[in-house]
Amino acid sequence: MRKILLVWDVKSRGSPATLFYRALCGYDYETKSGRNHSPGILDEIPEDVWEFINRSTLLIEEEYAKMVERIFKEFAEHLVWYKFVVEEG
Repeated sequence: MRKILLVWDVKSRGSPATLFYRALCGYDYETKSGRNHSPGILDEIPEDVWEFINRSTLLIEEEYAKMVERIFKEFAEHLVWYKFVVEEG
């Protein structure tokens, strides 16, 4: 199966960058009753179909890539991003 390599650089600092990573990965937060997690798009995708190569490079199976690309398009004014098709050889 083909995979997609997504590589990005966040152009903005502060809130836009934080909101992007929260939309992508979700985030943990404390409440009076303990710790909670607000899900990001990667929480909705099986863990065995994607992996971070580093903080700004994600390798994901092609059939799930469109879901993640929606987040990239939503934050396009704050990102420079590239998509590469990876063929297993």
